Amino acid sequence: MVSKATIDSCLYNWLGYGNIGGRVWFIGTEEGGAEIWKQKTISLEESLKIRSTFNVSMDFRTVWEEYYNIPLEQFNTPNVWRYMAAFLMYLNNYEVNTEKIREYIFYSKKLGSISSDHFMCELLPLPKPKKEEIQPYDSIWANVNAYYDEVLSKRFELIRTNILQNENVKLLVSYDVDATNLLIKGLSNEITLVDKCEHKKDRFYFIYKISLGNFRVIYLLVTPFFGNGQASYEGLRIAATKISKLNT
Repeated sequence: MVSKATIDSCLYNWLGYGNIGGRVWFIGTEEGGAEIWKQKTISLEESLKIRSTFNVSMDFRTVWEEYYNIPLEQFNTPNVWRYMAAFLMYLNNYEVNTEKIREYIFYSKKLGSISSDHFMCELLPLPKPKKEEIQPYDSIWANVNAYYDEVLSKRFELIRTNILQNENVKLLVSYDVDATNLLIKGLSNEITLVDKCEHKKDRFYFIYKISLGNFRVIYLLVTPFFGNGQASYEGLRIAATKISKLNT
């Protein structure tokens, strides 16, 4: 059993991977903890102790390859990272295909780099094998809702503060319902739907304009989940084309 002190030390020190002042932020819910339950290179306690030392932003390759001892090439299976890479590549007018995406993530290792133009933000801080369950933290919280009640608003305030402080942030990309709801309700009272597209049945992509004051505007792209047959590369290509026309 991991101590409460170890768990507490991981809750508010770290937000994600990459350049926190980058132009594009991706916002998901939480990590699955592949280093613990799938790859099994370290224990939960070891992972949390490492996480407690993290800065607010970390380099993606460094964490996985040097801290968790997992070469990125071992993740060469379907995952949300491929959709992030594809969107960034479309946005930057790169050629996009399966091999180019693989190269971007697993060999050139550009995704989540501290020197990149993007940030991969996690709404929640603790790795869990299943989003809807509280295990292995059931000694601290009775259920997921109790965890959310304690942590979610504080985490979102950290996210909000960093978005406001980093004026180069131009676009938020949310592929999670909980993150989307918090961003729409909590970033600004001035938010407007400016575009909507559908790719295949019931696969909607929404673009919102958010006015933050002092003449600063950012955009929020809301997509289907990056996986499970929901978001698609073609849908992200269409969305990136629309975003590019907004001068983000």
